[in-house]
Amino acid sequence: MLYDQELNICIKAALSAGGIQLKYKNRIHKIKKKQDSSPVSEVDKKCEIAIREIIFKHFPHDGFLGEETGEEKGTSGRKWIVDPLDGTRPYLRGIPTHSALIALEENGDIVCGCMHLPALKETYWAKKGGGAFLNNSKIHVSKTKNLSLAIGSVFGFIENQHKSSGKALISLMKKLDYVYGFMDAYSYGCIACGKLDVCINLLDMPWDCAAAACIIKEAGGKFSDLKGNFSIYNKSTVVTNGILHNQVLNYFQ
Repeated sequence: MLYDQELNICIKAALSAGGIQLKYKNRIHKIKKKQDSSPVSEVDKKCEIAIREIIFKHFPHDGFLGEETGEEKGTSGRKWIVDPLDGTRPYLRGIPTHSALIALEENGDIVCGCMHLPALKETYWAKKGGGAFLNNSKIHVSKTKNLSLAIGSVFGFIENQHKSSGKALISLMKKLDYVYGFMDAYSYGCIACGKLDVCINLLDMPWDCAAAACIIKEAGGKFSDLKGNFSIYNKSTVVTNGILHNQVLNYFQ
């Protein structure tokens, strides 16, 4: 079947990185600060090296975009997008929402993706046209129809509080039934399996949301930037059960 091999390798690489995360938990000695002041540990790098090795062993002509090693052009027209340790801050504090995120982009579309949260023992995965799954059980987004009944997760409103996007996000938060702070990739997983209805991130990078874009779409939800475009490159992410999507976007117009 189309993308079966790619998905299998995607999951295999994510599981490998998850194993490294668990192995080195509470054993980290080297932590540095990036230019954006976010932390990076030796585990981030070990995970990305392991993922690269697995992917290039099977798909040596594909491109690669990793949070730690940057972009490497391939010749196939495809590109793997990787966050080897999403949620480094939670990881360093022992919070179990850290994950390994891997997705494959082809012709501008995300055709397969995996979000593996090793501490929670949850693995979300999907391929184009194949549905979305959590630990081999098929999942689907919620059916909530009204924002006043919706539960959401948001990120970036403090950093953008004086911008129109930040003000719009605060207005939306007041409308929702209940709002959580962002829980890294776990928020996206909760959207995919119907535990949350809405998620907005104003500071997302491609490696943070590429896998989620495929998984949530295959779970029946919708993914876009603040303007409603399907893009993982615009640093804003709106994820919903699909029913609420236009209602959410209206706050940002």
